[in-house]
Amino acid sequence: MMYEPKRQHPAYILSVLIEQIRNIIIPIIILFVSGDKGSIFQYLFAIVLVVFPVVSAIIKWYRFTYYVTEDGFRIRSGLFVIENTFIQKERIQSVAINAGFIQQLFHVVSVRIETAGGKKAEGVLNAIPKDEALALRNEILQFKKKKIDEVQTSEKSEPVDESSVDFTAKVDFKKLVLAGITSFEVGIAFAVLASLFSQIEDLLPNSVYEAIYNQIQSFTYMMFFILFLGCLLLSLVFTTLRYVLKFANFTVHRKESQLMITRGLFEKNEFNVSIKRIQGVVVEEGIFRQLFGYATIYVEAVGMGDSQENGRHVLHPFIKMKHVPEFLTNFIPSISYDAISHRAPKRARKSYYSWSILIFLIVALAIVLLPFVQFWALGLVLIGVFIGEIRYRYAGYTLLDRTVILQSGFFSRTTAIIPRERIQVLIGKQSMLQKRAKLKSIYITILSSQFGRTYKVKHLDEKDVNRMIGWFS
Repeated sequence: MMYEPKRQHPAYILSVLIEQIRNIIIPIIILFVSGDKGSIFQYLFAIVLVVFPVVSAIIKWYRFTYYVTEDGFRIRSGLFVIENTFIQKERIQSVAINAGFIQQLFHVVSVRIETAGGKKAEGVLNAIPKDEALALRNEILQFKKKKIDEVQTSEKSEPVDESSVDFTAKVDFKKLVLAGITSFEVGIAFAVLASLFSQIEDLLPNSVYEAIYNQIQSFTYMMFFILFLGCLLLSLVFTTLRYVLKFANFTVHRKESQLMITRGLFEKNEFNVSIKRIQGVVVEEGIFRQLFGYATIYVEAVGMGDSQENGRHVLHPFIKMKHVPEFLTNFIPSISYDAISHRAPKRARKSYYSWSILIFLIVALAIVLLPFVQFWALGLVLIGVFIGEIRYRYAGYTLLDRTVILQSGFFSRTTAIIPRERIQVLIGKQSMLQKRAKLKSIYITILSSQFGRTYKVKHLDEKDVNRMIGWFS
């Protein structure tokens, strides 16, 4: 059944149609707003703009077929130019299953087939039944497992019995709410809200805008402060709701050597990550989450990754730091984790201070001549000192037998856990100023998503960086 050519569910027509209408909605509006109303040309052109996407979507659905062979996955598509895509099963790194709002209405899902080194998903099915999507994923996973077993047998290595390995972790609603509140996205939402307010003159009628403007002019400082708090609260509610919807029903399940990650309420997402393909683990502690002792765990894996998370997969959105070692032991036993044992030396403090103070000093000098801002200009320099101290305190590393752990950060504290066999490039850099202070910076690059990702820690002790170079070489 899986080896016969198939077409997608007709819901694919609707999804393509919506996407095409989204691209032509502005020309249609301009067409009817400008020109002679009721002219035959307007109506004929509008009919063409509406009919063409419908016909195009139907033809695309009809010409799109896919099927699974013994060793690969094939897609045949194209409107005027026929395109044949063949993906070998052994090159497939992950199969992601998503279900948007329209797909859920028709009880179908979309499938993204991703390979190592691809700049985009090589195979995308926008609307197929979920049981068929799961069968496709199982077909690929079974093939890859069979290949791994064959390699182990040929190398006469003793296979690890993982048949009984079965771990599951979930995140409840209360933790998701706290995660949304402590996420730093409130600043982004507040910036978007401020941008919308700056464009309010173009959005509202002149009479309404003038009434609002006159009312605001009569505000006292206390009323402005209350308005600011109200906007901040609105941004907080928006980002919290967005976070809860994004990670609702979050579950990570390990079965043998596969991690299955599901999340989402209106848009349901399923990610499949092979433990053997994980290049590293990142533990990120936001500045507010540190107050409660929580963090987010990401995995760096070969393949496309999650575009919403900068090419990384969220392994756990909100976990107590004290539970991280046990969690990693259960879900990624190949990753060794330990606390940071070596910090940047005290003589590195001025190196961290210098750049932060210099940047904020330049900004302060640029605005110091403005009226009523002299005091705030001095405050900017103090902010530079504060940021420099944070960066200094965050910098550190731990060197284990087969793993290096780097920690650095700005406001968020980032801890990268990288196995030695996954390191692509390790570089120690030293400037003239660092050489005088016997300091050195470490840069480690791993293969992640479609590009390499580099983690670094600046101004470490020269001997420590040299030790890491010797450990890797």
